[in-house]
Amino acid sequence: MNIEQILQAAEKILEPWNKETLRPEANRVDIVMQADDLHAATVALHEAHWGYLSAITGMDLGVDSGQMEALYHFCSGPAIVSLRVRVPRENTSIPSIADILPPAIFFERELSETLGFKVAGLDESDRLFIPDDWPPDVYPLRADFSPEQATPVAEKHVEEIPEQGMLTGNTFVIPIGPQHPALKEPGHFQFTVDGEIVTGAKMRLGYAHRGIEKAAESRSWFQNLYLFERVCGICSHTHAMAYCMGVEKLAQVEAPPRAHAIRELVAGLERIHSHLLWLGVAAHEAGFDTLFMYSWRDRETVMNLLEQVTGNRVNYSANVLGGVKCDIGAEQAEKIKEGVDYLETRIRHYLEVVTTDAMFLNRTRGIGSITAAEAERFGLLGPTARASGLMRDVRIEAPYGAYVRYPVSLVTRTNGDLEARCEVRLEELLVSCFAIRAILDNMPDGPLTVRMPRKIPAGETISRVEAPRGELLYFIKSNGGENPARVHVRTPSLCNWVSVLEKAVGRQLADVPMLIAGMDPCFSCNDRLVSVVRPHGSEILSWTQLRKLGIEYYSR
Repeated sequence: MNIEQILQAAEKILEPWNKETLRPEANRVDIVMQADDLHAATVALHEAHWGYLSAITGMDLGVDSGQMEALYHFCSGPAIVSLRVRVPRENTSIPSIADILPPAIFFERELSETLGFKVAGLDESDRLFIPDDWPPDVYPLRADFSPEQATPVAEKHVEEIPEQGMLTGNTFVIPIGPQHPALKEPGHFQFTVDGEIVTGAKMRLGYAHRGIEKAAESRSWFQNLYLFERVCGICSHTHAMAYCMGVEKLAQVEAPPRAHAIRELVAGLERIHSHLLWLGVAAHEAGFDTLFMYSWRDRETVMNLLEQVTGNRVNYSANVLGGVKCDIGAEQAEKIKEGVDYLETRIRHYLEVVTTDAMFLNRTRGIGSITAAEAERFGLLGPTARASGLMRDVRIEAPYGAYVRYPVSLVTRTNGDLEARCEVRLEELLVSCFAIRAILDNMPDGPLTVRMPRKIPAGETISRVEAPRGELLYFIKSNGGENPARVHVRTPSLCNWVSVLEKAVGRQLADVPMLIAGMDPCFSCNDRLVSVVRPHGSEILSWTQLRKLGIEYYSR
């Protein structure tokens, strides 16, 4: 089926609730419906096995309009269907769909805490994203929000744990984080255990807020490129590429073929960097520190290559709107090939180690197994999904940029445990090595950039790319000016958390660090919404005052 046929199938399924059909993009259909019909429409899509819920975008349409809007983005290959629900600002009630699609719980919590949607059936007794001392009924992503509203209140959302964590008998609550040796980034978990067996799991995010989505509204399209590149240090190029592709689509500008090829090449190097870093972390959590040290030693090779190509080892800044800023000459190409040859040899060695070492297999084989049906229900993305046999990869399902010319192979496993996730990630690196060589041997000639307008035409777009952890989605809206009206970022980690909390229950507490590491979480990717910094004691400064002080990011 082509894109049009896939979209028509969705329109037919949603016909009973369709109030209006919009076509914001060639590969996307928006179905306008009443809030009361949302649950039934979601059930219909789910029962018809049409796509998966990729993200929910909330928008404040402004005080003058008196309306709020929630867009539920369902993806099936390259086709996107968005269920568009509008509600008045005075009554933002919408039904929860988490009983049908479990990953929706995180999206709905985001809508509730940052925009003030009242999600019927959603447990709001504690908070997931915003600080515990954030005042009630103040929503940082609303159009009329100002920092003066964010006066701290007494913390009253912190759940009290009985003395020494004991509940009854052998049942304890074990807190982990936000600062803990097993966590490389700040997050808070509460595991209820009966003896050594986990019987309940909760999590709390929001410790790494930098206000990126809110800050984007007051910056130009060009300034925001460097802002979104800093959502994540490990996959900074992927974030910048997703943002550039979306803005270029709105501007109806196509980057040159050579720029697309270099973007894919840097993305391949970044994937090698990310997966080798993950392998070291997973090995460390398993007590295999030899593998940790060797994999991180070899990670230096790919970081050196990235530095040679882009000039940077972390935030590469290879992208600009309309193309790339760095070229690859013959000498650089040879150095990249030499580095890739060495890395491929090491990757094959690591693949043998993780599938034969008895100690490592005791910590990975049969641990955290997720079936294909469970992966579908949990809404898993990336290598975590592919390790369970779910064939979900944007580079293959909906090729973008140079992936049309330099395709990659799909790597899957079916046993769905931690061992399978190791195998999938390492075999993906072999695929990346092959793709990098193909690009270097067949690099198209031509310019690196095309001219971009300062003002981007009014419209909406959804940009999807395959980050090392899975599908990354950017929703970008322009009102026709020099600044975006809304940029919403849905990172893959936000979709994969549900599986960790579900699979921790029934396992031994000692397996929990490996379960968390197995999905390759990124806390900073989750925490990109808003917070307020007070650099002068208790004084609250406006956005304008903060910018005059040179403060670019807002962190707690």
